[in-house]
Amino acid sequence: MNVTTKPSYYQVGGSLTNNAPNYVKRQADDDLYNGLKAGEFCYVLNSRQMGKSSLQVRTIQRLRNEGIACAAIDISEIGNRGVTPEQWYAGLLRILENNFNLSDIVNVRTWWRDRNFLTPVQRLSEFIETILLPNISSNIVIFIDEIDSILALDFPADDFLALIRSCYNKRANNSEFDRLTWALLGVASPTDLCREQNATSNTPFNIGKAIELTGFDETEAQPLAAGLAELTDSPNQVLREVLYWTGGQPFLTQKLCKLLLENPQLMPNLPPPAPPYQGGEKDKINTSKEWVEKVVRLKIVENWESQDVPEHLSTIRDRLFKENQRIVRRLGLYQQILEQTETVPDGSAEQMELRLSGLIVKRGKKLTISNPIYQAVFNKGLIEEKLQKLSPYSEAIKVWLNSSCEDDSQLLRGDDLQSALVWAAGKSLRNEDFQFLTASQKVILSDQNQLLHLATLETKKAVCDAEKALIEADSAKQKAKQWIGIGSAVLAASLLAAIGFSTLAYQRFKLAQASIEIEQNGSDALLLAVSQKTENSEALSEALLRAIASGKKLKTLVQNKHKLEQYPATRPLLALQIILDKISATQETKASSLPPTKINWQAHKGAVTSVTFSPNRQILATAGIDDRVRIWNFSGQKIAEWKALQQSVNMVNFSPNGKFLATAGRDSTVKIWNLSGKNISTLTGIKGSVTSITFSPEGKLLAAAGIDSYAAIWDLSKLPQLVSPSLKLPGHNGLVRSVNFSPNGDFITTLDGKSTVRLWNLSGKLKKTLPVQAIGLSFSPAQHQYRFATVTLNGKVGLWNLSEKELVKEFQTLHFDAKSISFSPDGERLATVGIDKTVRLWNLAGRQVAQFEFEENVVSVSWSGEGKQISVAGSNGTVWLRQVEGLEELLKQSCNFFTTQPKYFTRVSTICK
Repeated sequence: MNVTTKPSYYQVGGSLTNNAPNYVKRQADDDLYNGLKAGEFCYVLNSRQMGKSSLQVRTIQRLRNEGIACAAIDISEIGNRGVTPEQWYAGLLRILENNFNLSDIVNVRTWWRDRNFLTPVQRLSEFIETILLPNISSNIVIFIDEIDSILALDFPADDFLALIRSCYNKRANNSEFDRLTWALLGVASPTDLCREQNATSNTPFNIGKAIELTGFDETEAQPLAAGLAELTDSPNQVLREVLYWTGGQPFLTQKLCKLLLENPQLMPNLPPPAPPYQGGEKDKINTSKEWVEKVVRLKIVENWESQDVPEHLSTIRDRLFKENQRIVRRLGLYQQILEQTETVPDGSAEQMELRLSGLIVKRGKKLTISNPIYQAVFNKGLIEEKLQKLSPYSEAIKVWLNSSCEDDSQLLRGDDLQSALVWAAGKSLRNEDFQFLTASQKVILSDQNQLLHLATLETKKAVCDAEKALIEADSAKQKAKQWIGIGSAVLAASLLAAIGFSTLAYQRFKLAQASIEIEQNGSDALLLAVSQKTENSEALSEALLRAIASGKKLKTLVQNKHKLEQYPATRPLLALQIILDKISATQETKASSLPPTKINWQAHKGAVTSVTFSPNRQILATAGIDDRVRIWNFSGQKIAEWKALQQSVNMVNFSPNGKFLATAGRDSTVKIWNLSGKNISTLTGIKGSVTSITFSPEGKLLAAAGIDSYAAIWDLSKLPQLVSPSLKLPGHNGLVRSVNFSPNGDFITTLDGKSTVRLWNLSGKLKKTLPVQAIGLSFSPAQHQYRFATVTLNGKVGLWNLSEKELVKEFQTLHFDAKSISFSPDGERLATVGIDKTVRLWNLAGRQVAQFEFEENVVSVSWSGEGKQISVAGSNGTVWLRQVEGLEELLKQSCNFFTTQPKYFTRVSTICK
């Protein structure tokens, strides 16, 4: 038996030559050739090592045989990191010059330099129109390979894609462009390549032809059987087994065929050949299935990392386990497909990531694992192990899910829940994770029940105040009686004192009694409004009338008291605000009935990570995971924007004088900008993602913190030369969630991932660790108050004395899931945020005064300088501006609403006079 083989018959990796006997022609060959020949824009976007480059080589040869001029540009050769737009576009032009032999016609260097008044993309466009087309008389096809490399550029390449689109648009007015056609090849989706949010009208993909590149089927793969004929009389049977294991994946198919040739000793019932091997007749192999399976197991699957040459499985592993916000959901989706849960293609980011890795393919109307080799290497055990390492609650959720979600003892509490929420922040989680975390936070009360519960607590508090006042009044009367029998002079003086004390106690009793009534009436109005299953306009109007009545009584009661903390009741404020919001939301309400109190606009693609008001102008700045910084006016009109080049911007802050912005980046940098987007300085010194930044009150220092256990301080007087921090604050437990300067800048606070609050002096010495496990901290900007606030994960707010750093007051907000807290500029209100898409406002006595509901999870909240507005950053890219009204404004709006309601005229004229 002669088993002498041709070691070069199969090629593993790289492009196959034009005449390679092992090239497998697929439907994509004809689709791409015919599309380009017809002048269509075509794109082949698929996973790596699917034969895109070999397809390009064959297609170029076929087109050239038809007299069509072709250029093949591997765009990754131009480079990406650190390459400027000028260099990148000039590199493209130079490759075109070389491919089409235009050096004798134009001096590219001089031509490019003479047009430096044009943008780089304009120069490339002019080169195509005035040099390329006039000097190449035939049809032209330009192939752009490795197009996904544009994703690593430090600038968006959307202008390049728009240029391709413009070449097709120009055909209507310039027939020369009918001769020019483009083809893109790479590992990306059209959505990935078009990074600009509003660039869809300029993308070529909505006018192009997608070329589907699938694995080999048995008919197409027949050229590969010829190499196997060296060893077996049944090459087609062996090839069939090969295709079963590889799913027709080109790289794996070529590799497995080559391994079969290189390992004849693994044939069943065939001893290893002794070199030089001289065989006679070919032995017929009846157990091709066993042979192929054995080679797959020994030469590919077992110890695959050491045998993965050239790299293939390692590339898939890196894409599968890539650390980003979607890793949990991506692995969860892959786990579902492994378990043969039917998954319908929906174009989600997680599905596209898996499809571009090559792990899954679309077969029919569902997604499935590409082949058994991938399934064996990236198996259930590996995925479960990875998810367990990622998740801080892996064991608990496993037991909870196995109990059909009924074992409440596995739900997270205290520090465990807090750590889990910190870990989950910003990640795209599996549905099981969402269910587990939601159940752990016990978010079981409806808005109505929360309001009712809060009203009950506050009513009980008022009743206690009234009972206390009654006791004091009775005590005063008893003291007066005790003085009877004493001499007349002493008696008279004593009676005057006793009567005075009694009068004060009685006044306190009457105040408490009135407060109870006002609070109860406000609660009744609120409960009438929120108890409606549908938006009943009559019920809402009736509720508003009751709220106005209680609000008017409260206004009389507080008279000239301007401090919200001193209000003996606040339920009317909450009732008026919520009822007005409900009325505004009903379809029956005309636009002119109530003034707008909230506007919103789409500010970013993906989550808005931060929003902040300018301290001295009517503008605000936003930042997002799209790596963009944008400045807006209060009407939602964009004033300026720029790309931060920080991978993602976690936070943005105005300097105290409003002239500069600082951004915290995922790339470990802090950048200082002017308001036009010019980078003034880039500060380094934090390892890992920067989570928080803050200016000192006078703007001379900047502090930042990140995920590396450090906070750092920079002296901004040394800008722009300053890079490294002047001081570091060590000793935290991993992540440092936030860093803040005190109002007068004499000390700094840090809040770490274990909810520990530390106070430092400006020399970096730790002064105190607060006895509280906080999730958020905020200083009161009002200098006279000299206090700061903390909030815990379960919603308990603590008010602290700034001088002694001692806790002076606590109250419960009824949040089960608090995320942050923020003082208003006047120090009268506190804004708290949970994960229930709601911002709640409180006075410093712990009474709720407002509740604002939004359509997205709230990521960040900021107060305007005068405290009349808050801005809210949403998890899906929306920003809201919301008015914050006091009692006087709410009453005015409510009474004005009824001017358009004639049937309520009599009652309103009495209440609102």
